[in-house]
Amino acid sequence: MAGKNRIEIGRAKNKEFFLTLKSGNNKKVMTSGETYKSVQGVEKALRAVKKIIRNPVVIDKTKSVI
Repeated sequence: MAGKNRIEIGRAKNKEFFLTLKSGNNKKVMTSGETYKSVQGVEKALRAVKKIIRNPVVIDKTKSVI
């Protein structure tokens, strides 16, 4: 995965979802400014980020299936 931009889906302590964008050198570029209560909410945010970041690797660090 070296060299590829990544979007990581994580879970906050309150069990809500959030996104983290990392560059190809594994540096954190941004974390979503909000959390999402549902899988549908985080999927919508993921689709929006994918319009800006071309062909990212998506890593789901939660126990849900997205």
